[in-house]
Amino acid sequence: MEKLARTETDIRGVILSTAVDQASAKLSDLDLQTQLTELARNAANTPLKNRFKLDPLRASTFSGHVGPLFVDFAKHHLDTGILSTLCTLAHQRGVPQQLDALRAGAKLNNTEDRSANYPCLRRWASSDTSAAHDPAIDAMYRKMEALVTAIHAGTHRSSTGQTFTDVVNIGIGGSDFGPRLVCDALSNQHPNTLRPHFAANIDPSVMTEILARVPAETTLFIVASKSFGTQESRCNAQTARAWLQSTLGTRDVDAHFMAVSSKPEAAKAFGISEELIIPVPEWVGGRFSVWSGFGLAIALCAGMDSFRALLKGGYAVDQHVASQPLESNIPLILGMLDVWYRNAWGMTSHAVLPYEYHLKLLPIYLQQLFMESAGKSVKADGSPTAGATGGVIWGTEGTNGQHSFHQLLHQGSDAIPCDFIASLSSHNPIGEQHQALIANCFSQSLVLMQGQAAADIEKDLIASGMDASAAQQLAQHKAMPGNRPSTTILMNKLDAESLGALIALYEYRLFATSFMWGINPFDQWGVELGKQISQTLMASLSGDDTATLDSSTSQLIALFRQAQDA
Repeated sequence: MEKLARTETDIRGVILSTAVDQASAKLSDLDLQTQLTELARNAANTPLKNRFKLDPLRASTFSGHVGPLFVDFAKHHLDTGILSTLCTLAHQRGVPQQLDALRAGAKLNNTEDRSANYPCLRRWASSDTSAAHDPAIDAMYRKMEALVTAIHAGTHRSSTGQTFTDVVNIGIGGSDFGPRLVCDALSNQHPNTLRPHFAANIDPSVMTEILARVPAETTLFIVASKSFGTQESRCNAQTARAWLQSTLGTRDVDAHFMAVSSKPEAAKAFGISEELIIPVPEWVGGRFSVWSGFGLAIALCAGMDSFRALLKGGYAVDQHVASQPLESNIPLILGMLDVWYRNAWGMTSHAVLPYEYHLKLLPIYLQQLFMESAGKSVKADGSPTAGATGGVIWGTEGTNGQHSFHQLLHQGSDAIPCDFIASLSSHNPIGEQHQALIANCFSQSLVLMQGQAAADIEKDLIASGMDASAAQQLAQHKAMPGNRPSTTILMNKLDAESLGALIALYEYRLFATSFMWGINPFDQWGVELGKQISQTLMASLSGDDTATLDSSTSQLIALFRQAQDA
């Protein structure tokens, strides 16, 4: 735990801005690609099902606990030799050094001149008194806890003098996906807290429908915006204020608004009282912000104890990553496998398949985490990436996916790595339904790995009485190639601590892949230009000249204008 307990002085003394570049420069992109390709070529000679026959201890060798999670990664194209090589490559690319720099608060987000010390957010809920707590972070959480306590106790009431019953989180991106995921995941565990609602999209239908089902007298609005300038959040907040004033017949609705922002002055200018603003450090970014004051909706709707448990689960993963060598560091191993499959096996997407209804939003959350972070073709030093990066993250909850896209997973032309996530116990047991759910989960990973040969199917069909010619033809349609990798992640029962560990595990997996590729996972410049141009087009949609625009965009604008005039 020494790494987690370093003081700020120690950190400044050992972390230099050039350390990461020097570490990653030891192995070139071309050398990395070459070695990964050669490794894959050799690994492909041994089918997955044969690896289990060759090694009776395989399951225990390639599995283990990460905090409250159990992770089985035995169904991967992996053996001890392959793992050793991947770890050597990760060392040569400077992955351990960059993780040290991350924990130390180095400015790894070099394009925005910011640190990215997200693990320090989770230390607040730990019992590790040696962990140096940032005073600004402590102040953020203390204010968050005080406001949550005041609302739950009824000492902070609405403008009508009533206790709050509902909360609307107004945010977008990371300030929406994280709280939405956690609140939904824990929604059946805390029936006596505030009812959550989430407004992210600027589509007017979102706010219209939310405002139609919440009581104005007892609804609290959280404006969660780092800059407090995000178009979607400001528009929705203005709509909420106007609705409250109209419905309640008063302009004094300040008690109904709280804010989470790194720009508290901008929140005050909007009209939110200083005592109801939770300031967050400037370096806290959207898709990594669920651990910060942006988790206010979680604390209000699931309880402050649950929010602490979320941090505790994440901290357990921090401890695992900090204390384990690469060879047994499960989140980092998963990240190394992601790089290997993307660069040497040509696998372009990854399916996340939670067999847990209350994790149905997890694939959407991970889409932003991975695709916004790793969707880069330029490295941290500004040079172009030499190989493929990123990849498509997708999925849905089981067993729905089995009746939708699992056909593609089992018999499609492309192999797609899968993550199966399940709880060993259900919060809502009914007969053998949970057992059936788990049977489906385990069977999917088994079939992806094992497959079924056409010859075996043909033999069974003939034995059942089918004509040999018909059996031969049908067997070709029913055969499954197998040899497709997957990971299974289990928790005893879905709760805040397990969910926190799960999110943190995926964060470290992302960090490992990003550092292997040499990219900066903490910025997202690719989403900024579209935002800027949308502001310009607002004037064109209102009637300004479109002569400088291309004919396609001008045509679309003209159709919009015609619709407004109809």
